[in-house]
Amino acid sequence: MQNLSDLVYKYIMANISRRDFLKLGGAALLGLAGTRFIPKQAEGDYFNAPLLWHGSRSYKNIAVTYDDCNSLTRLQRVETLLDEFPKFKVTFFPIGLKLPDLDARDKGIWKRLVNKGHEIGYHSYEHVNLGVMSLAGALEDFDRWRDALVNALGMDYRVRFVRPPYDIISPTLDLLCQERGLVAALFSVGGGGAPDVVLRAIQKAKGGDIVQMHIRTEDYESSKLAFPWLKENYWDLVTMSALYDNYLREKINSNGCDVGNGLTRTCVE
Repeated sequence: MQNLSDLVYKYIMANISRRDFLKLGGAALLGLAGTRFIPKQAEGDYFNAPLLWHGSRSYKNIAVTYDDCNSLTRLQRVETLLDEFPKFKVTFFPIGLKLPDLDARDKGIWKRLVNKGHEIGYHSYEHVNLGVMSLAGALEDFDRWRDALVNALGMDYRVRFVRPPYDIISPTLDLLCQERGLVAALFSVGGGGAPDVVLRAIQKAKGGDIVQMHIRTEDYESSKLAFPWLKENYWDLVTMSALYDNYLREKINSNGCDVGNGLTRTCVE
């Protein structure tokens, strides 16, 4: 009987790309193997908080997300692109230390994005694997990140989602989500790679898919290709909250605000 770490390691090796393997390195892979890697949309005793890999398959919408957000120039280019598609809404997962930095260089950029209907989720303060933290450390990290966001926005803000750095699911992440009322947001379509490859992946997307991108040049170029195609083919680009509320409606036959069955409330107006 193989132990859990061996099985997880084989699962990772079978599903990880060469590019991601080179980026992660051996030490990081061993760290992944030591965590509890959860299958898509799995439920079990080992992860009790809401964990979302994709939304409802009943709606023709997808959620495009951008991680890290550590380059002002690239973030501004994405913002300008989104302005060309005013009905498209996305979710940004910035690292905390860049929140005040980018706001200082483009005053009000985060508030501007929120006012345009986009969403902001937690991605740690310094892009650290939450799985190596204690619960106390993770709570402190989240609160520090949220304080930076609130200061940048100049107003209170309800944070609903966490995208764990390196996409690592861990017991600490589970407890953090439970303590702070967060939904762990993974993804079902990887947005990294050559723009034409990414476009083909998005063209094969199903309703409710979550697309992971980053604020980098190749992902901006992918977005430039994908957004017109999505518009021409009548896809809706929605925030994680909108995607999740549709998921709640389907799962518990409610208006999205019923918090039964352990699901986290979002209640989009």
